[in-house]
Amino acid sequence: MYQGQQMASTQVRDRRHGDGQGEAPTSMLAATTDRQVGITLPPVPESARVAREFTTTALRKWHLDPLISDAVLIASELVTNAISHGTTATGSEGPGLVELTWSYQISRVICVITDRATEPPVMAPADTDAESGHGLRIVAALAAAWGWTMLGTGEKAVWAALHLPAH
Repeated sequence: MYQGQQMASTQVRDRRHGDGQGEAPTSMLAATTDRQVGITLPPVPESARVAREFTTTALRKWHLDPLISDAVLIASELVTNAISHGTTATGSEGPGLVELTWSYQISRVICVITDRATEPPVMAPADTDAESGHGLRIVAALAAAWGWTMLGTGEKAVWAALHLPAH
């Protein structure tokens, strides 16, 4: 597993939640465990907004309000990357869906995005004049650690961890 910074490996479970169609993000919270929430998103630009709303709702439920701004930005950037680079047509199935999962652990919360890409994420060279290509740099700057792993044939997970605030 590639890791942006050294950190213990994070297991990613194959958990499918909802169909991402016509269901409010908050309704997903009731259908999942207390420590893990997830949503399936269609490969459309509006999914980044849904990911931000879903992230805000999840972290508020866990009383992690100090992490919301960073978590929302991380989720939005990773979902946008997955939609842009990880949802190519997969045969007759059409474009793949993107899954967003948040896990609340003892010392951190972890955002995991799964998509149908077979290529690893690539951090674009630094170019302050570029209009795009900054997403992974933003994630690396905000997260305590981030990385990616292949989950099987044609499925990848990119994750980012945030340390819990001190009490």
